[in-house]
Amino acid sequence: MYELKLRSIIRMVKSDNPQKRFEGLDQLYEYRQMENLEVQVDVLRDMIITAAGTFPEPVDKWDNPSYYLTDFVCNFSIEEVVVCLIKHFDGLSLSAKERAIEYLLGTEDEKVFNFLEDKIVGLINGTEDFMIPISEISTFPVLTRDILGQTIDKLGSEHYKFMLYDLLLSVNASEVEKGFKKQTVLPLLLEDYQAAKEIYMNFDKDYSPKFVYTAWKDNYFYIRSRMRLFLKLMNYYFSEDSEKALLEALSFRDPFIKTEALLVCLAKSLSVDKSVIAECAENIESAEMAYWELRELDLEHLYPIKEGKQPHLAKTRLFTTIVNLPEDEDGVAHFPENIRILDKVETENYYGQPIRFYMMGFKELERGFVGWAGAYALEDGEDTAHLWDGTYTDFIDLDSLSIEGHKEAFFKRREDVKAEVENSIFYESKPRISTGMWFFYGLLIMHWIRNAMRGFEGPLLPSVLFTLAGVALTINELKKNKTKSISIVGHELILQDGKKREGILLHEIRRVEKTKRHVLVYSHEGKPAMKFPLSWVRYEVFYYRMKELTGHLKQAPFIQP
Repeated sequence: MYELKLRSIIRMVKSDNPQKRFEGLDQLYEYRQMENLEVQVDVLRDMIITAAGTFPEPVDKWDNPSYYLTDFVCNFSIEEVVVCLIKHFDGLSLSAKERAIEYLLGTEDEKVFNFLEDKIVGLINGTEDFMIPISEISTFPVLTRDILGQTIDKLGSEHYKFMLYDLLLSVNASEVEKGFKKQTVLPLLLEDYQAAKEIYMNFDKDYSPKFVYTAWKDNYFYIRSRMRLFLKLMNYYFSEDSEKALLEALSFRDPFIKTEALLVCLAKSLSVDKSVIAECAENIESAEMAYWELRELDLEHLYPIKEGKQPHLAKTRLFTTIVNLPEDEDGVAHFPENIRILDKVETENYYGQPIRFYMMGFKELERGFVGWAGAYALEDGEDTAHLWDGTYTDFIDLDSLSIEGHKEAFFKRREDVKAEVENSIFYESKPRISTGMWFFYGLLIMHWIRNAMRGFEGPLLPSVLFTLAGVALTINELKKNKTKSISIVGHELILQDGKKREGILLHEIRRVEKTKRHVLVYSHEGKPAMKFPLSWVRYEVFYYRMKELTGHLKQAPFIQP
């Protein structure tokens, strides 16, 4: 239905006039934001062909039609787009190639992966500004290993160095090949670690959480992340020099770096003083990391806090939540101090499971506020660390209410949020115009073209009646489609077909399957609970919404990609 406008945009973004290109890209962005947008395949194909063509010299960073056209078509998971992107890949701009690679990785198709391996290797070895899509590629460790095998020499490149280290970590962690290319990687890793350590040591002597989160910020986070990356890699690239570096890092003041080194030392059965474990477990920055990583290594017994673990971890959870909030309007970073537990409340979540929240007091810029940490899943034990994260603060003054008043406000807020969620439409889709009607439109257009070519000779009444029939059929189909929909409202998946309504709660869904014509929904009993035509939804959008809204469940359903 938007084809004519989109074709107009294609012409605009090729204009020699920068203002025209800007207007075209702005309009394309508006269409990009529309949910459940339907676009004919031939328009998407023409967009890719245009994106792979030539454009006027850019006048600013925004002036990259190749990227924005590619990004638009990558919102449609259909085979024709995949085929066309592969065919015209070489003509795309570099940023458009990066976007296309992210999209094509989602196919999980072996032939596409062979194509991508060749293109990614070529871009890494042939350019110095390609941004490797680390998180997407890392999902496929065999592909990642094969790419690394042909680009490992780029570890010496300042641009690619840390991207390749990230990929190396993913390959080793996946156990596809531990110690991959060790002879090449180890000496470079140790050299780069020493360079990073020299920079870190400028911070170590003055380390304090307040400096980190209010003054040093990004300048420091950059070096912290590099130090942690190198130490993690030493688990797989181990030597006498690695051991010395790891043991030395146990004395550093940054609790994240110290904990990272501790975990590798324990994994390598190196002797570690119990006081170091205690420091990592008790520190408000690293307490949660220490607990969960020790648990992952089957070393939970080494966690020194045997009782009261939950309230202890709640302080870390609130601290982490607050320091990661956006800066305030004046550009001041949030930093909570004097965090303490004031009380706790026990209730149930939407699914009837028992949970606990801790009411916390903290100070920021000498003002006292209230925060809430939870929700801890009491089904897993009285002192469990498992939680559905609902930790937050609205920066309500502590002295504005009594403790009981704050608890009443907490429950009132929960009820308001619950009501808002239950009435929120998280997804809605209606049937599209049928294939038969599109075929009819094609015949109608051809009919009028033939009439025009003949100079509209002969009686026009049959043509007019033919057209009116098409209009009547379209109105009738649109009218029927208005009463048909698939939606997710609150916690429920709803099928509406005229007066007939079917619904199933999201946590009661066991699996969702897709056939060539239908979507099938099964309950936990394995019984069919819902069936609707595939044409009623854009499945890739439906899939994404379902994954997003069920991912937190203890028994998340299987949803067929």
